[in-house]
Amino acid sequence: MASWETGFSRCYTLRGEGDIAAATAVQAQMRERGMCSYFQWDPRPPRWRFFYETNVSRAEIEQILGAMLTRFRIAIED
Repeated sequence: MASWETGFSRCYTLRGEGDIAAATAVQAQMRERGMCSYFQWDPRPPRWRFFYETNVSRAEIEQILGAMLTRFRIAIED
């Protein structure tokens, strides 16, 4: 898991759909390469969003998430 002391150069907002388990599954895939924070419903369940601070590119995030992108209708915003 990444730590707060790590200097991150990129921040993304990830938006998706599903229950809290869906959002947690997405975050579990990503936490080794960055920091997930500020989760909230968008504006209410089942839509959610969170910030992701990292050093990886958008293409790398898409590769990490793979089929989850479609399954949870994930949109990645710079």
